[in-house]
Amino acid sequence: MEAFLFWSCGALMVLGGVMMVLQRSAVVAALWLVFAFIAASGVFAVLHAPFLAIMQVLVYAGAIMVLFLFVIMMLQGPVMEGERKRMALPLWPAAAIPPLAVLVLVGAWVSQRTPEPLRTALPDGFGGPRDVAAALLGRYLLAFELISVVLLVAIVGALALGHGERKAS
Repeated sequence: MEAFLFWSCGALMVLGGVMMVLQRSAVVAALWLVFAFIAASGVFAVLHAPFLAIMQVLVYAGAIMVLFLFVIMMLQGPVMEGERKRMALPLWPAAAIPPLAVLVLVGAWVSQRTPEPLRTALPDGFGGPRDVAAALLGRYLLAFELISVVLLVAIVGALALGHGERKAS
């Protein structure tokens, strides 16, 4: 059952990524990215890493995506002609797949009698707060700090670009 849940969440993550790339509107693409992030948290949950699953939702689907949407909406220029046209793909499958996936996952969880483990054993404490903190504040401290600086520079750059465009018009 765990393998089915793992591959279902993986397929939903790929679906979210593909739909994000196919969107013409930046805001709708960002919302599909949120969907992919939530599916990634499902993968972490199946791998018995509840801390990573919760942090995926809180940090990426929550904080980072709010930041992205804020920057997208602030820098949204004139609407291009291609954005107003509807996509040739029917949208009802994309709207129906997430609720159906949730129903399948809940049904599988309810009907689960005995858990069948994944083929490979995970180390003890995988995805727990202590291991994540040890990795982020130990081995990957430099990369963690560099990523925060890059995000800060990107935010300041987006604000400068937005301010320059408003000043010019």
